[in-house]
Amino acid sequence: MTAFYLKLCVTPALMLAISLAGNRWGTRLAGLLSGLPVTSALIMLFLTLEQGSGFALSAIPGALAGLCAVQATYLCYVVVGQRGRVPVACVAALATYGLMAALMSHLGSLALSVMVTLALLASIIIVTRGQPQAAPARLVQVPRWVIPMRMLTATLLLLAITASATWLGPVASGMLAPIPVIAWPLAVFAHVQGGSQEMSKIVRGNAIGGVGVLGFYLVLELTMLEWGGLPSIAAAVVLAVVATFVLARVLDRR
Repeated sequence: MTAFYLKLCVTPALMLAISLAGNRWGTRLAGLLSGLPVTSALIMLFLTLEQGSGFALSAIPGALAGLCAVQATYLCYVVVGQRGRVPVACVAALATYGLMAALMSHLGSLALSVMVTLALLASIIIVTRGQPQAAPARLVQVPRWVIPMRMLTATLLLLAITASATWLGPVASGMLAPIPVIAWPLAVFAHVQGGSQEMSKIVRGNAIGGVGVLGFYLVLELTMLEWGGLPSIAAAVVLAVVATFVLARVLDRR
């Protein structure tokens, strides 16, 4: 019961903090923050607490396949969105997600998921590198209902995955963990209100954060059995945050 109340309190509070920070400091920071493994870390944390470290460890291949599908979605969206309308980009991106998720799940290779994800992340960063990242951040106003929607969606996603984890199994539970509850609506609203340039900033920031997410899951894969669930997750979160902001700083200097 304590874990249930933690889910109800911690998840919406984190979503609110990240959403407000993005609204306050602009699309560039919003993209970076939305790329951090917030939902992923919470799901892995509660899977560990409720199902055990072994179950959480078995969920990592599915999570990496899901991360690969998410990044394929963003690459498709930014490529199509720079040339076409928002509805067309959304449909193409969602179709890409379904196809990539099915393919990577069928192949079931952790190493392949890592390699394809790295290639997709690099492609996104290259495609969006022409954007003036050093320019003053633009604040893209979103409707008032969007932040409560993110909070509710993230909380319901966490509750659904952790409650049905035994039935779903570790692979399916892991694949659902990287779903971009914050970043996807943020990219679409930025596209609608700020154009392809603002959308590209969100997607670029999310890709930079995706490098941290990838590191997050790899740290869990390497340390969870030896260190235990909670220390491993804590170390993975720290590495993800540091990797994200260090990479962002390095790319800013180029």
